[in-house]
Amino acid sequence: MSQQIRLKSYVKRSGRLTNSQKKILEKKEYNINFFNSNKILSCQELFNNYNPCILDIGFGDGKLLTDIAKNFQDLNFIGLEVYDAGVGNILKQISENKLNNLKISNCDAIEFLENYITDKSLYGISLFYPDPWPKKKHHKRRIIDESFLNLVSKKINKGGFLKIVTDWSNYADHIIELLDENYNFAKENDRYLFKNRILTKFEKRGILLGHRITELCYKVK
Repeated sequence: MSQQIRLKSYVKRSGRLTNSQKKILEKKEYNINFFNSNKILSCQELFNNYNPCILDIGFGDGKLLTDIAKNFQDLNFIGLEVYDAGVGNILKQISENKLNNLKISNCDAIEFLENYITDKSLYGISLFYPDPWPKKKHHKRRIIDESFLNLVSKKINKGGFLKIVTDWSNYADHIIELLDENYNFAKENDRYLFKNRILTKFEKRGILLGHRITELCYKVK
């Protein structure tokens, strides 16, 4: 019986890049803050320390992730983003802020979790405004489903967290239902590193449109 192929939660489009983004991307393979996902990753080797490591999936323009990494330098952060503009943006921000606790890859998140990171190696995983795929016929493309939750629960240490923020009410309701039914997770109050975070570009737009912002944080049992 053939294995079911999972639909990707994004559609890769070639967006317009600024000249500075192009220059950074042309040299990203030589950038100490960028890594290719082609082997099992050791967080300790990547950062040359044993600090807890957090994975952020789909960091967008990178401003939120960079700000959190700057404020919590006793934690390590890995950011995944498939869009070149976002990768170019954040590599510039990391350089400007002289951060050594934030590393970036353009690997697909599911592929990265399944193949390139060991079980129980992460302190937490965050997803800020994952693509909601608002049309009902596209809901199957949403990244957060039962299989995704089972996968991330294996990668996060006991007592670690899963942080999700969305401004789409029906997506939020579905995520809550999935998490409440999953015995690997328990609802908790927000983790300290997110309590005074800046707003993302998508968040500001959602607020202007009158969308309900739902912030979720669950602990891995």
